Amino acid sequence: MLVTINWLKEFVEIKTPADKLCEQLTMLGLEVEELKYFESSLSGKDAILKLDITPNRGDCFSILGVAREIAALNKIPLRLPRVKSIKEQIKSPFLIKTHEAAPRYVGRYIDQININQKIPSLIKERLKLSGIKSIDPIVDITNYVLLELGQPLHAFDADKLQGDIEVRFAEQGEKISLLNEEEIKLTKDCLVISDKKNSIAFAGIMGGKESGISTKTKSILLESAFFKPNIIRGKARRFGLQTDASMRFERGVDYNLQKVAIERASSLIKLHLGGFFGPIQEAVRKNHLPKKKLISLDSSKVNKLLGASVPKKDILDTLGSLGITTKTKKGSNKITSDVPPWRFDLSIAMDLIEEIARCKGYDKISPESLKPLPRKNYNNKVLSLDELPFLSFGYNEVITYSFIDEISARSSSPKDSLIYVSNPISSNMSVMRPSLLPGLLQTFIYNSKRGSTDCKIVELGRAYKKTSKTGVEEKTYISGLISGYKEKILWSEKPRPVSFFDLKGHLEAVYSFYTQPIEFKKGSHPFLHPGKTASINLKSKKNTIGVIGSLNPKISERYDLKEDIYLFEILAESLEKDISKRFKDFSRQPSIHRDLSFVVDNQLESSKLIRLISKNAGKNLVDLEVFDVYEGKGIPKGKKSLAFALTWQSKKRTLEDKEVDVYIKKIVSCLSKELGAKLRD
Repeated sequence: MLVTINWLKEFVEIKTPADKLCEQLTMLGLEVEELKYFESSLSGKDAILKLDITPNRGDCFSILGVAREIAALNKIPLRLPRVKSIKEQIKSPFLIKTHEAAPRYVGRYIDQININQKIPSLIKERLKLSGIKSIDPIVDITNYVLLELGQPLHAFDADKLQGDIEVRFAEQGEKISLLNEEEIKLTKDCLVISDKKNSIAFAGIMGGKESGISTKTKSILLESAFFKPNIIRGKARRFGLQTDASMRFERGVDYNLQKVAIERASSLIKLHLGGFFGPIQEAVRKNHLPKKKLISLDSSKVNKLLGASVPKKDILDTLGSLGITTKTKKGSNKITSDVPPWRFDLSIAMDLIEEIARCKGYDKISPESLKPLPRKNYNNKVLSLDELPFLSFGYNEVITYSFIDEISARSSSPKDSLIYVSNPISSNMSVMRPSLLPGLLQTFIYNSKRGSTDCKIVELGRAYKKTSKTGVEEKTYISGLISGYKEKILWSEKPRPVSFFDLKGHLEAVYSFYTQPIEFKKGSHPFLHPGKTASINLKSKKNTIGVIGSLNPKISERYDLKEDIYLFEILAESLEKDISKRFKDFSRQPSIHRDLSFVVDNQLESSKLIRLISKNAGKNLVDLEVFDVYEGKGIPKGKKSLAFALTWQSKKRTLEDKEVDVYIKKIVSCLSKELGAKLRD
């Protein structure tokens, strides 16, 4: 938004230099992107500020809103524009009827306007400096009031209207020709302004062409409305019609400002264009206006959270300067705050504390004085990646969008489980992600196109699916991706590409910090390679908590990826901390090592052998690893050789070979009987 300092000065006395004012506004949360000085023949030396206003501060999309912030910070009075009420001179030929989606709709009929009169050059200059093109006197005045007060207005050519005015929802497929000469088909969730025969405006977004102002216009119907933000929100984007009006209506405008804006525009029209004025007609659905918001605030909590000493009187003065009326009792810390109708972003006590911090100045709050909030007990479940060793393994944490494109979504989950966004920002953000894996892949692709293919990334986030039982399933996952080389290129050795087993080892190491050991079984996932995917299971509970594997070749082909990419995804809740875990003293006794090699079916998973070996090796087995897998010469077709390294060690005494030999025989017998395994010569 563009505002000029001289225009602001009409609302608030500004004595600070322009650069200092920029600092103040930025610290208030209204970031000044650009400051440009200029000199005007109409208003003298001036400066224009380009403000980057966050979506929650719809009240600041006006000179009044920005001036209110300056006045609150500097504890100076706010001057409202003078609005002269114009008495009724003629009757209105129209009746006005509204809808609960527009709980306040105000109109005024004005006749015998001289539209060929010129409006002041200052109005035209301010419109131009604010980035709005001058069109005609009526439109210029409505735009001027829009910028000044933040209330959108629209004027219909009254001679083109056919009967009384009504606010209603459109019929499915109803057509309307707009002022930009575009004809669109509306849906039944679109709000329109209509006369007895046709829709004359796309409510909150743009007026209709058929009822537009022209050089022949002599009488107008001026409208000012409060539309519920959720009704307008998303419609402009859907039809590609982002306007100054829609930008304000979808964020929420002051629902008590409509009559004031009509009066302000009427006074400017009367002064510069003449005319005879009908009564201000107001249609109100009081039960559907926003409810009055009362927020209870504890003044002692303000100081506790800010780590600063803010007297109760200063708290009351600060809130009052922002238009927030307060009630309190002497000797009590409780403050009841009445939120003004232009602040849609205030709803809880924390919001008011933030307002106090803004006005006090974030730069004046010492970081040393801030006390961390007590951490909630979430049954010791993992809350952040800082609590896990992924970052120490060389991973970089990433945060990807919760919305992805449909093709990526369908590559990771069935179509009937997808949750589609009603009003997507763009086509590549049309579905809520059913998995974190597509987002990680897009991050890899972005980096690889810029020459960085050595990648280790991890993300903690939520994924969303549609289910027949609960409707929507929302779960938190930890997902990771690795690709490229394990180590940097060195002169003394050849670089080794990362593999499936590197990723598997990382997960085993992570879970070694927790009570639940894991095992890997042959599995499947649409995003991963059909033959190089494993499910991850908790050994004790036997339930699947994740998946690991290589990227599906079809997806690699779609994005023309030549690199080997490995990914995993696990349920975050599966990583519960073992708060009772303690250091165990190591054994000082000698150990006994044995290697065993078995010939088994090549489809047999090593985990099954490991489980049976562990079961029959006795309590002194301390280590069991697979150190070789072989298929080829000397091994029958359809078979493979699995070699295991076993280590026994007692904490109390020296073990003897004959004790271990008993366990070896037991292991060989069990594997032969259960799995048909033969000890390899």
